[in-house]
Amino acid sequence: MPLQFKRHLLSNGLRLIVHEDHTTPLASCNVVYNVGSRDESPEMTGMAHLFEHFMFTGSKNIEDYDAQLQKVGAINNAYTTQDITHYYITLPAVNIEHALWLESDRMMELAFQQSKLDVQKQVVIEEFKENFLNRPYGDMWLLFNDFYFQKHPYQWLPIGKEIDHIEKVTMEDMKKFFYHFYRPNNAVLTVSGNVYFDEIVPLVEKWFGDIPSGDPVHKNFPKELPQSQSRFVEVCRDVPADMLLKGWPTCGRLEADFYAYDLLSDLFGSGQSSFLYKELVLDRHIFTDISAYITGTLDPGMFVIGGRPDENVKIEEADRILCDYLYQLPEKYIQSRDLQKVKNRVETIILQNDIKIEDRSSSLAVSECFSCVEDYNDEVKRYFSVSEEQINRLCRQMFQKKQENTMYYRGKA
Repeated sequence: MPLQFKRHLLSNGLRLIVHEDHTTPLASCNVVYNVGSRDESPEMTGMAHLFEHFMFTGSKNIEDYDAQLQKVGAINNAYTTQDITHYYITLPAVNIEHALWLESDRMMELAFQQSKLDVQKQVVIEEFKENFLNRPYGDMWLLFNDFYFQKHPYQWLPIGKEIDHIEKVTMEDMKKFFYHFYRPNNAVLTVSGNVYFDEIVPLVEKWFGDIPSGDPVHKNFPKELPQSQSRFVEVCRDVPADMLLKGWPTCGRLEADFYAYDLLSDLFGSGQSSFLYKELVLDRHIFTDISAYITGTLDPGMFVIGGRPDENVKIEEADRILCDYLYQLPEKYIQSRDLQKVKNRVETIILQNDIKIEDRSSSLAVSECFSCVEDYNDEVKRYFSVSEEQINRLCRQMFQKKQENTMYYRGKA
């Protein structure tokens, strides 16, 4: 059943979505800013993620954000992707105005204290070291994205490309970033739970209505050129086993074929009943593990297959066998029962995501930021409309040697 919602647009451009559910005592407040790591300068990457941290250091009138949340029994968090930055609060519905006050104050103006910026820069640097430099396979995706994308800023992950990019960020950089991207006309606010639209609208107008809008944010990212020949890169690291990564171009999140690509990745590499796992892990013992997925970004991204070759199989041989399987597959017919199985699984996941009020509120906010809430309500229908012919067309279109991008991530012998 489609999620019911009502929409309100403030004069400063802030988009409000209200979803009423009077079966719960809770409410969820989500703010999604239309800014991610793709909006960064190549010389100052990691900025969007650093700013996510900085947003919790206090605003002009609220010195301690987390302490104010604890007073009303709230839980909160945030995350940054290549496309968006998302903040969310869940709390008793009677305290929803408290959440609106907190989010509006930091949207209006942050404290911008140098000492707090210095602390957060160090936190992000340590996160970079711990998760991407000092952990086995930690830099694998940093390297692969940088190898795959030749022009688009998806080249780097939200953590950034280099530690020194974070080290050199100044307070002036932070203010410029804030007043350009963190404006109401570049944000979506959702309020969901035991609330009433007619009561939420005046509260949102009260707390957010006076925040000035910013200049329009124009998105004009360099596009990847059509690939005319395969690409290869090899790295060696102190890891216990080799890893094989391969990527092919896919469409963006809002394009018609997105849902077919998503189902195709499930068919190939989601779980132990997927094509690749059954063929190359269970039956032939070429890999000990293998999976496939799409990046699912707003702009065109990747169809990725990643696998760990069996200890008795060289990475070159595993690569050859995988390619033989993939490039013969367009000649094979994908059975309707296989496609129906992954459609059913996707439907189950979507329905499970609708159980918790915070997940519903999050889905509405992100969907409205990407395009519109109506797209989220149509997702199950769009997945189920994918045909076998469409899946086979994408196989033939995508799995071509000239579009292949391969990385051997070797362990030291």
